Amino acid sequence: MSEELCKQIDEIEKLVVFDSESKNYKFNDKILNSYCPIKDNNGKGECDSDDLKLGSAFMALLENFNSNDGENPKDDKLYQYAILWLSYKIKQNPKIEFIRTTIDDILKQNKWYRELGITVDDKKSTIRFHYIYMNNLYNFLKGICETITNCNDPSKASECMESAIKCNSLYRSCLIAFPWKEICNPYCNVLTNLKNDYDKIREKYSDKNLPELKLTEGLSECNVECSKKASPPPNGLPALPVIPTSINNGNKLPYIAVPLVLIPIILGISYKYLTHGRRKKLNAKKKVKAIINLCDEKKA
Repeated sequence: MSEELCKQIDEIEKLVVFDSESKNYKFNDKILNSYCPIKDNNGKGECDSDDLKLGSAFMALLENFNSNDGENPKDDKLYQYAILWLSYKIKQNPKIEFIRTTIDDILKQNKWYRELGITVDDKKSTIRFHYIYMNNLYNFLKGICETITNCNDPSKASECMESAIKCNSLYRSCLIAFPWKEICNPYCNVLTNLKNDYDKIREKYSDKNLPELKLTEGLSECNVECSKKASPPPNGLPALPVIPTSINNGNKLPYIAVPLVLIPIILGISYKYLTHGRRKKLNAKKKVKAIINLCDEKKA
């Protein structure tokens, strides 16, 4: 990952702002209209909806990534990193419901994006996760960029080490929870690209002795975790984050104790209603028998 790529993320963040008063996105530079639909005869683009603005900003960021000398335009990670930024920006707007199809619904409105020819079967289309996973990955991306910026400045030796240590924590956050099997491998692919970029920083600044990304007890590399995952049930909802067993052991007792406490309560209620029902039937039989006896006495 180059310093230029990190600067481009910072720059697009300044140019696309969510206005808390109007509850809409706004461009601070008209150059972002370049990827908006053409509305007049002058050939100028205009985005008249939040979805169109987000799509235009995404295309501008992706094109900037592809123009970097230090990056390979054919590398999928550039698309992945642009998607991470887009997910972060989408979440700023409470009016937009962030579900698995949200990103595609926004991007497919953009003419230039459609011209990329990214099909459903393309592996790029699998970079669609729950926001929790997207957010963890984006935070890791920003942490790496912060490390690059600090380590490039000789006067920020301590900040360089601090941000590198922070990357360790951000990396572990990405490993604590995994999506289900079908998207676990794409998730792992993004995480691996980020980890590789961090390792390149360590190699570049070997004289600074930046810490290696290490796993704590109970955590495994993402490819190992993905091999353990099962497929979701048909028409099932996206799985919520699952805490590793070693981390969650302390919470098992309450979950076991709850049903044990409920069993006698349920049995007690059942016994009460069963007993009450039997008494009602017995009383009804006694009344019928009394009526029959009374009729027999009158006949006599």
